[in-house]
Amino acid sequence: MILPPPADVEAQLAAARRDSDLDRYLGLLAGEELFVPIRRVDARSILDERAETFPNVYHETGGDEFLQVFTRGALPDLGPDIVVMSGALDWAVDGVGRHERVVFNRGTRGEWRLPGATLQPWLDAHLDDVTPLEEQVERLITASYGHLDGPIAHALACGAHLAVLNAAPWNVLDGRYHDYVAEVRGLRDWWGVPDPPGWRATMAGLIGDGYALTPGNLALMLRLRFAAEYGLPGGEFDPVTWAGLADRWCADNDAADQADELRQVVRRVSRYEQRFRADGLLDADGFVTTALSWDVGRAVTIARSGLAAGYCDALTAELMVLEAGSLARRYHQSWADLSAGYVMGRLLHDGEDEFGDWYAAAVRVHHLLLRDPASPWLNLGFGSLSEESDA
Repeated sequence: MILPPPADVEAQLAAARRDSDLDRYLGLLAGEELFVPIRRVDARSILDERAETFPNVYHETGGDEFLQVFTRGALPDLGPDIVVMSGALDWAVDGVGRHERVVFNRGTRGEWRLPGATLQPWLDAHLDDVTPLEEQVERLITASYGHLDGPIAHALACGAHLAVLNAAPWNVLDGRYHDYVAEVRGLRDWWGVPDPPGWRATMAGLIGDGYALTPGNLALMLRLRFAAEYGLPGGEFDPVTWAGLADRWCADNDAADQADELRQVVRRVSRYEQRFRADGLLDADGFVTTALSWDVGRAVTIARSGLAAGYCDALTAELMVLEAGSLARRYHQSWADLSAGYVMGRLLHDGEDEFGDWYAAAVRVHHLLLRDPASPWLNLGFGSLSEESDA
């Protein structure tokens, strides 16, 4: 089981509010992704590019109106007609006049109502302390309100690479805790998923009946088969022998048209594995068994995003995530094995031989997840859901 953090940001905000420490309170908010409620119909107008601005859903009490701003863990259930958008502190309170007021984390112990006359001077003096959303990356976040043990937690941990990279809680599967507009745009622009049918087709292609064996996974699978056939430990083949055996397989299986591509994959994988060993993604004699974890990791992310975008219901998202976790356990031996396969899959998918910024980030995330005591990979057994640790 994963232990929730002893003092998440909501608890820290509550302590600062109790002490009336405004600098500490706003300083904490300056480093967080903040959420502002908006009507779903207005969000659709933004997505359809029919609106450049949007009317916030204000909190009214005692004849006064307050702009509502929440940290992720303080978001209440606002009902099906309300969604949220997110950004950094300066974005969240942009345009608030001196006599307008903001309520942060309404309904929690950390609630604080502040006028624009207080907020704007603080922001002007501390603008460099505000972390832009695009710089809020590579954070391992375990949410106390998320899944901490059991099959769903294990399955969500299989998608931890992308969650940590984007500084999102790895263990949350709940549509309320996401920027609706960003999730819909991300599915559309990054994953090519425009609607519920597209979401279902994409999930089927990643972990369902529509899955097609990629050349990368075929080459890796053949290496394991050849290793068993020749009684070699761990699939140890030099690239020339491996490529030659792949040619033989193509000839024997009426797949001559795949031979050139498989030879290219063999060369690429061999080169990538050398780099992986140098960077600690693999042991000195380690190798990648399969790149299926690239599909598994994307499936977890797209399932979560599909739920946030309203493309599926909660039960369907859970079932998809559980299927991804089951595939991960079936084809990988450990969290480290899964992680190396994920990075290999990403490299093969991109079709480029350069190790760019994204690769360096993936290496850092790999080591973070395998070393941080709070990581699910050190607290959830991989092969058996009843194990306490098997990293």
